[in-house]
Amino acid sequence: MTMPRFHVPNSASLHTARSFLAGCDPFADADEAAVLEFHPRWAHVEPYALAMIAAWGGWCRRNGLPVEVENMGNHVNYAARMHLFEHLGIGYDPGIREREEAGRFLPVTNVVNRSEIGAVIGNISALLHLDDDPESLAAVQYCVSELLRNVLEHSDSPEGAFVCAHRYVGKEPRRVTIAVADCGRGIASHLGRVHADALVNDRAALGLAMRPGITGAVPGMYGTPDNAGAGLFITRSIAKGTGGYFLLHSGKAAYRLRRTSSHDEQLALFLDAFDDDRHDSWEFDHAWEGTVVSVEIRTEHIADYDGFFQWIFNQIPGRRGRGRRIKFT
Repeated sequence: MTMPRFHVPNSASLHTARSFLAGCDPFADADEAAVLEFHPRWAHVEPYALAMIAAWGGWCRRNGLPVEVENMGNHVNYAARMHLFEHLGIGYDPGIREREEAGRFLPVTNVVNRSEIGAVIGNISALLHLDDDPESLAAVQYCVSELLRNVLEHSDSPEGAFVCAHRYVGKEPRRVTIAVADCGRGIASHLGRVHADALVNDRAALGLAMRPGITGAVPGMYGTPDNAGAGLFITRSIAKGTGGYFLLHSGKAAYRLRRTSSHDEQLALFLDAFDDDRHDSWEFDHAWEGTVVSVEIRTEHIADYDGFFQWIFNQIPGRRGRGRRIKFT
């Protein structure tokens, strides 16, 4: 019998997402244990991979499967600081953390009800050190709130959502990467109840999910009638407008908006919300039982655009020219 296994290569970044997603079989049938395997010498792990592994750990607990870790050592310090092992029920020796730098991150956090979203939002400014960058802070808060609400309202995940984020300031491009993952019903199953096209295949379901107005929203902290059903569209637009990555994975399909390589290229894409030339669409042998979303916000670009969020709002069909903007507070 195949054992559920999560393999973490030497690089699990958004740039290398295809190989990471294709190399895992986390939901294989098993009756004894599941395995989390790190690269034996080096492991660069970005938030989307950490959120996925934490959500998978919840699925393992649900199915009575203990998680065993292979190749644990100093090279997994970052994963430990992001609280990954706490969510897997695995002990970790704090004595090997001495050389780590002070971080600018939101560690992996489990959110199981709407009341807990506010605490996460409240921690973001302090943990990511964004108090001196209000435009970036507003964008990050919106994305985190919207993605968490999507999970709690639509996924039927018994464990809720797992969220984490990291602000990268030491090297270009300066950015914040956010990830939310769950092991719930998945996009095709959710949308298929009212949209038959979502049942054609997982790739079709992802396309529908990124169209505004397809899913509904419940009014809340950052949910208003003006952006109901447009959460994934808006978060993707924030990534695109700043030239960052956007990743959506559910079932056997994944969509990735690629990062722009120059400011001029990013400006050109910014002008056309529906230009999909710079994206990847993948299908895999193994399905992800739930949904994974990651958005990269290139913080140095947000303040460059007057009316940045008004522009995104104006792309939603039927709402152009109404003089409203997305509300962040």
